[in-house]
Amino acid sequence: MRKKYYQPLTTAVLGVYSIVAVVIAGGLVGAEVGVHAGIWRKTVKNRDVLDSINEQRAKFVAAHGVANPAALVASVRHSPMANLLLSVAIEESRGDPVAVGSAGEQGAWQVKAANWGAVPKDLHGQAGQAERIISDLLIRCNGNKVKALAWYNGGTTPPDRSYHYAERILKREGRLHVVVNSLPLKTYKPGHVESELFGDSQLL
Repeated sequence: MRKKYYQPLTTAVLGVYSIVAVVIAGGLVGAEVGVHAGIWRKTVKNRDVLDSINEQRAKFVAAHGVANPAALVASVRHSPMANLLLSVAIEESRGDPVAVGSAGEQGAWQVKAANWGAVPKDLHGQAGQAERIISDLLIRCNGNKVKALAWYNGGTTPPDRSYHYAERILKREGRLHVVVNSLPLKTYKPGHVESELFGDSQLL
């Protein structure tokens, strides 16, 4: 008799536990979906910001005579020194990946294969090589950008002109940094970077 009496009660208790478990599981699933949705929204927002930054970079380099600004910017898109690399490429070749210098320099960043190894044919490869070279020089120069860029241009005993070269690049990098971080996209016009920021239309 006791077995017959307790069996429905046991079944009812198990049913209640099952319902509670389903509710809890549903809440956890909902929470997980919410977390993933939040991450997705943040990722999309970050991509939008990066796209806006690179659009402004492309307009800046186009204003400095780069024939294919989108390709040049894309080649440094994920580099932590993107603005510096763009500024060097503008100075060296106007971002031309097939440029050849009078002393055998090659590519957008005018690298000498004799000093740094074979120069890649594609912009992404050239950007990666230039980043490695400049990073190495920065380490050797204890983080001194002027000295590192002077070495990039004139070797380990650079002439005065190499220091002027370095100063031009760093000044351009600074202006690009201002454009990327401060200037609203809709107000930026190619060819008028300096006039809008500094009241001077002269391009560096």
